[in-house]
Amino acid sequence: MQKYHVTIEFRRYKEVNGIEEYFNKTITIGVFDDFKEACLRGNKELENLENRFKIHVFPSGKVANKERFSLNGGCFGSKKTLITNLAYLQTPFNFYAKITTLNYSNDINDVIDKILN
Repeated sequence: MQKYHVTIEFRRYKEVNGIEEYFNKTITIGVFDDFKEACLRGNKELENLENRFKIHVFPSGKVANKERFSLNGGCFGSKKTLITNLAYLQTPFNFYAKITTLNYSNDINDVIDKILN
């Protein structure tokens, strides 16, 4: 059985007395039965971030494309499961929004049998 875990990891780097400090915090948005449902909820949280922070404008004057989770927007038409703020939103921190596929079974003996085969 598969479920889809939506998280956002926030990272902030700063230098104190010549030493770079690193702070991170990961939040779980939810665990969903359907990938489409996970995309909808993750995209809602991305819109929330867009309302708080400006979208990046390139030196050419072109506005960055809004990044979105999707079923076929990734490489070679694959699922798009990772969104970062790089070249997208101007935030005082880095963030990594991610959908992770969870594969699990309620029967440990079934899993052991599959590993042994």
